[in-house]
Order: sequence, then structure tokens, then C-alpha cells
Amino acid sequence: MKKGFVSVIIPVYQTEQYLKECMDSVLRQDYPHIEVILVDDGSPDQCPALCDAYAAEHENVTVVHQENCGLGLSRNSGMAAASGEYLFFLDSDDCIDGKKSISRLVECAESEGADIVVGGFRRFNRKMVSKINVHHLHGGEYSKTVDFRFKGFYRYGHLAYNWGKLYRRSFLEEHDLKCRAYPFTQDKAHNMACCAYQPIYAFIQQSVYLYRVNEESVTFRYKENLMPVWISIATDFRAFLKERGIKNTFGDLMAFHIFFGSFFLVKQELQFKKHGVREAVRVLKKYRKNPFVGKAMAALARGTYLGQIDAFSWKVVIRVASILFVLHLDLLFAGGIAFLRKLQVDEKITKKRYRS
Repeated sequence: MKKGFVSVIIPVYQTEQYLKECMDSVLRQDYPHIEVILVDDGSPDQCPALCDAYAAEHENVTVVHQENCGLGLSRNSGMAAASGEYLFFLDSDDCIDGKKSISRLVECAESEGADIVVGGFRRFNRKMVSKINVHHLHGGEYSKTVDFRFKGFYRYGHLAYNWGKLYRRSFLEEHDLKCRAYPFTQDKAHNMACCAYQPIYAFIQQSVYLYRVNEESVTFRYKENLMPVWISIATDFRAFLKERGIKNTFGDLMAFHIFFGSFFLVKQELQFKKHGVREAVRVLKKYRKNPFVGKAMAALARGTYLGQIDAFSWKVVIRVASILFVLHLDLLFAGGIAFLRKLQVDEKITKKRYRS
């Protein structure tokens, strides 16, 4: 392990049109101790050749070629090949925001003795660059609270992503914290596992990451397997806690995950399916049949965990929606979300997270 070195891990798959912009953002960093691990995940385009070209031109760039296995396992391949004290995950269609980002993250990690340093981020595409998405989080004892986990994973979401963070490699290795092979939401599953070991978190307000709004990515596609994958993330996390002998049940993390799953399932039907509310009702009924889901939603309907979060509006929304769910009032539940979408409430909430 190289003291002070940062290993930037970049899984690469079908992003040849973005890879140069991504690599330029890494190579312009003012931090002198960086190695780059390009993980070619069996990409069928010109990405393998482009990766090899970067390795031939830059001595601090290494390429791992492998058969296609997905984003999570590609990150694991990158971790296995890394030699740095710190790890920074970067998606190959995204960029590091500004040349000082790695320096700022390392400085914070060193000064705070942090295992995970979280920065702000901005969204971008060919037409725009957003303001900074701020996280409103801080470390210390607060990082062990339900409110911290709710804000970090759900209200603002900064803890749920692998990108935009600096991880101390020894922390991940000591606890054998590898990424899972889920087809999506791998980041949240990994960071829930990290959170269970109560890392020392530190935060910087500056944007360190540019997240590309790419409508061709998995994020923007209809997911036939959204329900089973979403439930598996929670049930696998419960099994993880039991297998590792972790005493804290982290029931709040799982319950809120299940709750937001009900919202995402409805929103997906409203956005992509012609059936609209009717199909959303059918999906809610199917979701309820899972015993884990029923138990989590019943707990929230009783107000469990809600007294430990600060945001009053979220307390009301979660309690009311959970009660509707438990009482099988699916038409009201789905219709309510459809009404909120019509009022563009989602967009207004998201907009408030960004500032200059």
C-alpha cells in the first residue's frame, strides 16, 4: 500500500464517446500521487483499445481486461488491482469536478482521520452544468444517528453513491466490504454495509464530482426486475448483519429503503407504462405480499423510527403513505403520487438541493 496515494477506479463499458473527457478530468488533478485503474468490463466497442492507449501513454495508468460482469464486480476488480491508501470511484461517463478535488478530499481525510470523505456534486450534460448538490451532513457522534442515515441515504442521498467519495482502503479491506453484483443500486447496498461498521465520516461542501445526466444509462430505463432487486438489497443487508455478528439491527435503514421502494415502483409505472395508476395499484399489491415489505411498512405506519428524524414534512408523508399502504388503500396511494408528479413536487424538492 502506497502511503498517501489515491487509486482512481474507473469501470469502463460502452462509453467510448465519454472516456476522453473522463480521463482528462483525472489527469489534470493537481494532487501528485494518483494511479488510475481502468477496468474494461468486456466492452464491445473501442473502449478496450482506448484504455490500452492511455496505459501506454501514462505510466500511472493500469488496465484490467475482464469478461462482462457489471458495475459492482468491476469495482471489486479495480480494488483488487489498486495499491493506493485511498480509493476514489469514478464512472467512465462522468468527470472529477475541478483540478483540486482529489487534493481537497485527501486533505480532509488526513486532517479528520476519516474512513470515508463525502463531497458535493454537480449534474451536467452537453447543455448545462447545475449548481452544487449539497449534503447538509456532518460527522462525529451525529453520524451514528437515525437522522444521519435518513438524510444521507434517502433525503439527500449522498451516502448512497460510491462516486464522489474518498474511501480509506484499509477500512474496506479490514471489513471485507466488497460491492455486490446487483444490476442497479449497487452503490447503496455497498454503502449500507460500510455504514454498518460505523466508519469515521468527514465532509467537504465543495463539488468534487460531475454526474452526467445520461438518458441512455440504466438509471433512466424501465426496470422489469425493480421489485425483486429492491427487496433483495434489504433482505441481503439483514443477512449481512447477522452473518457478521453486528448487534445494531439498522432497522431504520431497511424500513426507509422499503418505503422508498414503494414510491419508486409507482413512479416507474406512471412514467413508463401506459396503464398508469391502474398498473401502479397492481404493483403495490404484489409488493405488499412480501412479508419483509409488510413488516417494514407496518412499523413505519406505527411511527417507528420517525421520531428520530428531524424533517417534519417527511415524518408526515412517510406516516400517512405507510398507513395507506397497510390499509390496502392502493388507489389513494398511487393517485397521491400521480398528483404530486403533476404538481412537479419531485422537481421542486430536487431543485432546492442545489446551490451556487
